[in-house]
Amino acid sequence: MGGALTLAMEFKICKNLDECRSLWNRFSNDSRLFDNWEFRNCFYDPEDNELYFIVGYESGTPVGIIPLCFSKSSSQYNYFGGWFPERNSFFIKDKAKLPEFIAQCPANTFMEGIDPEESRYFNFLEDECTYFLDLEKYDYSFDKYFSSFDKKKQKNLKADLGKIPAYRVHYNRIRDFDRLIELNIKQYGEYSRFNNPFIKKGISEMVKLAHKKGILKMISVEINGNVEAVDAAVLFGEWYHTLIGGVNTQRVPNLGKLMIVLDIKNAIAKKARFVDFFATSGYWKELWDFEKLMLFKFLK
Repeated sequence: MGGALTLAMEFKICKNLDECRSLWNRFSNDSRLFDNWEFRNCFYDPEDNELYFIVGYESGTPVGIIPLCFSKSSSQYNYFGGWFPERNSFFIKDKAKLPEFIAQCPANTFMEGIDPEESRYFNFLEDECTYFLDLEKYDYSFDKYFSSFDKKKQKNLKADLGKIPAYRVHYNRIRDFDRLIELNIKQYGEYSRFNNPFIKKGISEMVKLAHKKGILKMISVEINGNVEAVDAAVLFGEWYHTLIGGVNTQRVPNLGKLMIVLDIKNAIAKKARFVDFFATSGYWKELWDFEKLMLFKFLK
């Protein structure tokens, strides 16, 4: 007698928002911030994006999805939510079948920020490193983390922080988000993410959603009556995600270093295990001895 017959997987494309949401929620375990539909959906623009979820079926039952979205402005298929969210995962019950799903991706597919775990199942291209701090390694103590630096680095950092004028710290003062946008554009110029109206809208909706859910961790620093720095973070599970910020470094040098210290201390106070500093701008993240992992990308 021959072995049991293995039926080929069947694939369909889903473009209906409600059905895509249902499929996402069926397969995602919400283990990370951007695995959550509500936060991911902040970056869906129905005017520019067309949903294109690749759904695999076995015996008529869905067994996984690759959640794509077609961007009319770039004529590309991207991972749902675009490039701002990171650690994009493929929600497939049997990850050994990931290559079958990937084969269904249409031409002009470009997915970035793919979670390192996914590279175990497919030979993706390297993308950028994402940076994070594991607080458990330092017994959830900022002093222990700081003392892990060499003596020269400790001395220099203390000196830089000591040059900052007297300041006041405010937490979750939501009105300071407009100031965050203003400072970010001033700090990064043409490279500010807020120059893109779609990204600006997505980040704004994400901050409002986090505030509504009680997981927003916004830090504002006021000096001489002026808000000179604002960081927006979100605490989701064990992760304290430092999403975006703005610092008036022209007026107050070294203020960016203070914001890093305040974020780490806030993460410890909120009992997070990891502080997520995301990808890009790795040069300063290396100086803080953060851990890093390679993200991946896929082009077709």
